[in-house]
Amino acid sequence: LLEYLLTSIGGSAKTLVDVAVGTSTGAIAGLFYRYLGQRTCLPAIFLGTLYWFFYGTAFVLGILEIISGELETGVVRFMAVSVKTFVLTLGTTFGMQLTLENSLDAWQNQANTCGLINLDVEWWRIPLYLLCSASALGQYRMPISQYWRGLAVQLVGYEVQYQLFKYFAQYHEQDFLDTASANAVGAIASVVFASILSLIVDSLSYYYNARILRRVEGKFSRFGEFMFSLSVCYIRMSNCLGFGKRNDVLYLDMVEKLKKQSEELNDTAHTRSQIMLTEEEEDILFEVIVDAEDLNIWSVLMPTVYQLVPGSLIAKLWFNAVFPPPLETQERTIEGTDFVYTTVSPNQLQEAVFQNLMVIAASLALGLIIGFGLTDAGKFVLRKIFFCKAAEEAKLSESVRGGLMRKHSRQNADYTADDDDPESYREGALEVIDEEDENENEGLSKSVSEGGNSMQGDVELILSSPGSSKSRSSKSRSPDSRSPLNLFK
Repeated sequence: LLEYLLTSIGGSAKTLVDVAVGTSTGAIAGLFYRYLGQRTCLPAIFLGTLYWFFYGTAFVLGILEIISGELETGVVRFMAVSVKTFVLTLGTTFGMQLTLENSLDAWQNQANTCGLINLDVEWWRIPLYLLCSASALGQYRMPISQYWRGLAVQLVGYEVQYQLFKYFAQYHEQDFLDTASANAVGAIASVVFASILSLIVDSLSYYYNARILRRVEGKFSRFGEFMFSLSVCYIRMSNCLGFGKRNDVLYLDMVEKLKKQSEELNDTAHTRSQIMLTEEEEDILFEVIVDAEDLNIWSVLMPTVYQLVPGSLIAKLWFNAVFPPPLETQERTIEGTDFVYTTVSPNQLQEAVFQNLMVIAASLALGLIIGFGLTDAGKFVLRKIFFCKAAEEAKLSESVRGGLMRKHSRQNADYTADDDDPESYREGALEVIDEEDENENEGLSKSVSEGGNSMQGDVELILSSPGSSKSRSSKSRSPDSRSPLNLFK
């Protein structure tokens, strides 16, 4: 509520979100701890609540960008995450100070209140994780009808990480190799599974998209017709249950209308001179075309990384900076005497938070990179064994090949958008200096005239019939009319 309020106010109030959220969390948790007999596990409340505000994903991506060579972007992201997480942590300590007499004792009183649940024996471990994962998908604004994709990838990554950690912990009690190995393999499994899922979904949804967007004519095979019918059934069922996209159903109802009007438009004996679409119908058409694009694996992989990253460890690192861990004391007897002396030493486990944080973050980043490398290698081998696209790609124009390369690069971990890449600004400035305006205009005109646009192609397919010889210009709508074709002119 505080975040929504401050964000709605805007301006300077928006910059207070982190400190306000942290302070309110610390104050409310402190009240529970104070008036419920000091039986409240404060770290669980702090890390569980602020988990939704931590920047653990950006922390891992910053390391990933540094490893991939995007040094400036990665370092800036890394430092920004550290500072913003410290602000959240500091705000929490302010809240504790407002409601507790001794914040340090309350924070250090964890032995009797925290870590009392053994998840290995609880049946609700996986259902609870899936519930938290669904909440993460809600933060990413994923359509509810597509939750199953995200939950599947999240469950695979979590179970691989969890089971491997249990196995390696038996042999690595004195080091962090169990943590590093479990996180790296968990990230690799997430990337590989997300890539396979993306390939399967794109292949099975081809029949539905090809039919409703009129990319092919005629009937499919029995399997294709079954997949089309299954897709239509799922869309209508999900809408009846209340979690589907309403526009998908509306477009299914539009298909016959578009087909009839396009046939009349391409019939030389018919008087129709334009496709009639309302503003709402055009918006639905564009949405369907966008949804028909191939699934980007980052759309299901990013929520998984969000669940695996060590956001709470970043906060725990800063909590240790504010509340230093207590020293370990041990009494020893001098041999041959009755004299007893006490040794004091730092708590290595409590003070190794930064080391553990870097091990987890770096291993997850390496796992993502290795996972993308394995998927690319697998695709290359499969293409060489089963088919070759070199001949097909050679027929494409340069602009279309460039678009396909950019689309493929966005699937990988080393892609940085031009708006976020400082190098792009320097390169752009040099291009402006080296090229004259006339050459730039000629190049732009050439790229537009020779380039292909997949969305425009889909609109053309929907509003026309293959093989039609009727001139499109004679049937075009007026400039002020709302036609998808005019929007792409």
